[in-house]
Amino acid sequence: MTSSLRPKARAIRRLLHDGSGQFALMTAIMTPVAITLAAFAVDAGSLYVEKRQAQALADLAAITAAANIDRAQLAARTTLQDNGAGDAPGDSLVATTGHYDPVAPVGNRFVAGGMPVNAVKVEYRTTGARYFAGAIIPPPPIGVSAVAATSADAAFSIGSRLAALDGGVVNALLGGLTGSSISLSVMDYNALLNADVSLLAFLGALAVELDLTAASYNEVLGADATIGQIARALSKTPGLPGDVRSAAAHLAAQASGNLARTLRLSRLIEVGGGSGNLLSTAIEQVGAQVNVLELLTTSAIVAGHGRQVALNLGASVPGLLATTVELAIGEPPQHAPWFRIGSGGEVVRTAQTRLALTAEIGGLGGLLGTRIRIPLYLELAFAEARLASVTCPSGRADSVRVAVDARPGIANLYLAEVDRTKLAGFANPMARSPARLIQMPLVNVTAQAHAEIAETGYRTLNFTAADIRARTPRQVSTQEITSSLTKSLFSSLSLDVNVIGLGLGLPSNLTGLLGQTVGAAAPSLDAALAQVLSTLGLSLGQADVRVHGASCGRAVLVQ
Repeated sequence: MTSSLRPKARAIRRLLHDGSGQFALMTAIMTPVAITLAAFAVDAGSLYVEKRQAQALADLAAITAAANIDRAQLAARTTLQDNGAGDAPGDSLVATTGHYDPVAPVGNRFVAGGMPVNAVKVEYRTTGARYFAGAIIPPPPIGVSAVAATSADAAFSIGSRLAALDGGVVNALLGGLTGSSISLSVMDYNALLNADVSLLAFLGALAVELDLTAASYNEVLGADATIGQIARALSKTPGLPGDVRSAAAHLAAQASGNLARTLRLSRLIEVGGGSGNLLSTAIEQVGAQVNVLELLTTSAIVAGHGRQVALNLGASVPGLLATTVELAIGEPPQHAPWFRIGSGGEVVRTAQTRLALTAEIGGLGGLLGTRIRIPLYLELAFAEARLASVTCPSGRADSVRVAVDARPGIANLYLAEVDRTKLAGFANPMARSPARLIQMPLVNVTAQAHAEIAETGYRTLNFTAADIRARTPRQVSTQEITSSLTKSLFSSLSLDVNVIGLGLGLPSNLTGLLGQTVGAAAPSLDAALAQVLSTLGLSLGQADVRVHGASCGRAVLVQ
């Protein structure tokens, strides 16, 4: 290398190895890049916040729409507008009603247009804002959705046929079922019959009575109690009139003997899942009210299952010279109480009943004596009701609709002799033999007859909010009953009349007159059966269903 080039080479090497000034150069080069990245970061953060805000608006709109499900679209849009959203160019809002099933697979829980309608899906789309990168990248769309549903519950029961009372019959029945000596006046029973009690208030008083003040309501329902304890709790329940509390206190004092049986409260009342405050809130929302006397008599029936009760009605039934009744009540079917709170699919049932009634009526004068004996045997299978649906078409309480599928129990009535000591043996069929209407030294009259009322299918009973407020019962029956069951029974009457020792029967005209005399007693026998069964809350071939309260619940987010 020539000497003239060496200084130039050294200068180039120094330039290449000299780092001074490179930071400024790099800063000049990277600053635009950094500013651009910062702009993207700010825009990204802003879009995240906007999406969060949009989701919050969609959630709020879905809740409002579910609470006003009959005008879901309007309610959702109004919610967005009240929060200053939904009117920008490109914004869209769609509220779709349908059915939400919480037990279905996650992806299939909401079905648009499904029935019954209990949920709303809100889909909200808007356009995000880019504050720095808008010139480079167009503003992105933001799409969010939310599903809100309402839960509807109803309290319902089966039976509830109490309308008029005979103090003696009720005293004997309750006394026999509880193993106590009951002696209340008709005035006391009418006070109990004409009063309703808040289920929540009653359970609270019962918890105190059972010394379960720290327990949940589920634990209270899982406890055992006697009729005396239940009556004493009613006597201390706030909100009941003084005469009702006094009558309940009288019953508590008389039904608290050593022979008093206990019952598990859950066999009588079922209020669904949950515990503690959650359960009390559900009961309070439904606002269930139960009749005081129905609560007491049904408690006695549940506690007294398997116990035979003998009633002597004497000549208290017009048209009958004497009447005796013996009955047995079977254990209610498992998982089917008398009163229940639920949202759909729950079942309530009455207990099976066997009843043997013997009545005496006037005879045909001196020929056949002064009295004819009529032994009847009744088997009444349990009636049942199933909560089909609870819907709130508008999402508000005044629109609640409750549908209950019900069918009455099968009733079999026989003119026959039975072994009354075996009435409580529900596991075995009852043996029957021809009824001995008249048994005299020379005349023996036997007869037999059978009538049945049966229903295999369910009928749907519908209750409106007005029906529920008025405590209006709905009735399901096997047919249009235009004649009594006992009249139907005697239409199939088969008489066997013999004059003993002579092998002769009575003249046909007297036999026919005997049949007419027995058949004429049908209305009186109906009255006797109705008197006992109505006290039990039962009827022949019919079932009464009552909805005690219903709630549309609160709209809550579910997806």
